[in-house]
Amino acid sequence: MRARLLIAVAALVAAAPAPAFAWGSCSVNLGRGWPPAVGNYGGAVEQLFDGQTTPALSLVTLPARGVESGLSLLPADSGDWTLRYSRAEERVYNRVETGQRSGVELRTAQTPETFEIPIPAPLAKRLLNSWNTALGQMAPDGREAPVLDGEVLSFVVNGVRYSGMRPTCGAGELMLQQAALLIEASEGKEKKREKRWNEIESSLDELQQTLAGSAG
Repeated sequence: MRARLLIAVAALVAAAPAPAFAWGSCSVNLGRGWPPAVGNYGGAVEQLFDGQTTPALSLVTLPARGVESGLSLLPADSGDWTLRYSRAEERVYNRVETGQRSGVELRTAQTPETFEIPIPAPLAKRLLNSWNTALGQMAPDGREAPVLDGEVLSFVVNGVRYSGMRPTCGAGELMLQQAALLIEASEGKEKKREKRWNEIESSLDELQQTLAGSAG
């Protein structure tokens, strides 16, 4: 179990091919909504992980190979929010070959591996606001999610979806570093969570500076 989570953390910060859209001095390939032909698959994964719950913030990774994973922040009326990390037991997207015909089945009759822990509400709200600002700058209204062949990352913040290739620089890279720290916190020992929260706060400070520089 520990090894699988370490692989997931490493995947979040792994390199990807150079994306296409310029944003400040960094290039990104994110747009609004799902990429073409991905919505049914992505929606099935999200429902597997979160059911009928609507997270305030989520990040789903649909890899080219291997199992899907997701992060969610679930708000609370008072007190701590809930941080959820989910990972499919088997790959949801499954291509089926039958004689001369082929198709895709979505294997949703499974129970994902799930970790849930409390996260301080001020930190959760800061993540929500920072990611909302960053994604809004990287993928402004009117830019549709690109056609992709391979891995897809899909963020939802305050009900708005942003999807595309894995960011490898600038604000997007910092966001994935924060996501990796959230995964570590969800699996790690309780006594180490404060350290993770502090690391995320520091990364959010850096993200704020990056966004201010790009806006300027």
